[in-house]
Amino acid sequence: MLEVDEFRDRKTLMAVATVDRLERETARKTIEDARESFGLTYGDLASTLDVTRRMLLRYRKEKNTPSPKVRDRLEALRQISHLLDLIYVNREDGLPWLYTPVPLLQGRRPIDLMRKGKLDEVLSVLAGHYSGAFV
Repeated sequence: MLEVDEFRDRKTLMAVATVDRLERETARKTIEDARESFGLTYGDLASTLDVTRRMLLRYRKEKNTPSPKVRDRLEALRQISHLLDLIYVNREDGLPWLYTPVPLLQGRRPIDLMRKGKLDEVLSVLAGHYSGAFV
């Protein structure tokens, strides 16, 4: 019976290690994609994720697994990127929107809200655009 429990424990440990590795890899890819796609600096991204630059570096090097709060913010960045891709034919066409004051955001620029970590506000407006609510 001990062998079955030992096998089950090893299998569970391997699954946890795989999930952890995938979360670190996804965080790194999301950070690099956001930096390249949105023109954010690493300092901007640290602010967006509400982490220190040092912690951002650890995520980039896949040395730390993001906390649930950081995972949620990374997911919001992925959703923003995805919605921009859906709304605009070319990714480059969506960049001007990020850097232009938007009336639905009280005249604020989406990129500035992103830098302050207010990703939900940007996501909400993009989702409305995509659904046709603001057309």
